[in-house]
Amino acid sequence: MGYFEYIQQYDHEQVVFCSDKASGLKAIIGIHNTTLGPALGGCRMKRYDNEQDALQDVLRLSRAMTYKSAMAGLNLGGGKTVVMLDHPEQKTPELLHALAKRIDMLHGTYIGAGDIGSDTRDLKTMKQVTPWVTGLAQEDGGLGDSSILTALGVFMGIKASVKARYNRDDMEGLKVVVQGAGKVGFNLIRHLVEAGCEIWLNDVSEKAMERVKAEYGQIHLIPAEAMFETEADIFSPNAVGNIITSELAQVLNVDIVAGGANNIIADETADLILKERNILYAPDFVINSGGVIMVASEIQGKTFDEARELTEAVYNRTLTVFMAAREENITTQEAAKRLAQRRIDAEKKTGRIHNASAEARIPVLH
Repeated sequence: MGYFEYIQQYDHEQVVFCSDKASGLKAIIGIHNTTLGPALGGCRMKRYDNEQDALQDVLRLSRAMTYKSAMAGLNLGGGKTVVMLDHPEQKTPELLHALAKRIDMLHGTYIGAGDIGSDTRDLKTMKQVTPWVTGLAQEDGGLGDSSILTALGVFMGIKASVKARYNRDDMEGLKVVVQGAGKVGFNLIRHLVEAGCEIWLNDVSEKAMERVKAEYGQIHLIPAEAMFETEADIFSPNAVGNIITSELAQVLNVDIVAGGANNIIADETADLILKERNILYAPDFVINSGGVIMVASEIQGKTFDEARELTEAVYNRTLTVFMAAREENITTQEAAKRLAQRRIDAEKKTGRIHNASAEARIPVLH
């Protein structure tokens, strides 16, 4: 399959390949859909085995951002950037400036933010070159680390799942297997511990697990091979995407899957298997939207407390998705996509989006 066929398969508006020989920049910016507004999405900086993997990642992630923003009620579209790094030390100020220059060339059609491999310090460096980045530290005029509200949104989605699956408002004593103890996973664990959950944790980093254990001594650390075999109420993936394959969906020994990772479900067959096995899946782009809500709030000049209140609404949105799935007898993933697409289609009919530039729609960035 050629690149154009591949891109059209995901129905993207624009895919930009960026290169800078001096800094070593190799990046791809995916703009999936700008019907609701400028495409917003994080800048993921990591090692990829090849260009095809990087392209697939940016296409899937930017499409998910379209659904995420639509479901969150934001006037934003979906975008993403992936930067191919050979090693972490390659992320220099020169490379960040080169990336920011390429983002600036898009004149606000795409707005960058933090993601895996990028943080508030990187965004501050990029802000020196372009206004089209968001997610800055508080001392630099932003709302701070977006993983705080991403984790809160995931927790609200888990609470909604518990309500739907068990008709319980509390989570005391529920057994949760958590994959990933990074920024989102660590913050999520704090919410789960405070709610009285029992937690079994795995992370590829021993250091990350030791950090959690030092903070919460009651947590059980388990090896990777035990993670998918452990009987639990909830499995919460908060690391890499594509984790729930058809094979794993057949053997998972849980009632609920709900986590902060992007693109948790690897394929439609896995999605159907979860439904057939009565495993309730909280779609990731619905419940991990706290981060995009936070950076969108920063763009709009809202406070952290206002962003937090908007993120807490993930609870009701998740229940709405579950209700739609039951009524239409479809998977929760499909129900969420349909709800998001309906909002996008309704906006297309108005024609409003073709009459305003990105600059006019988000003037606060200037």
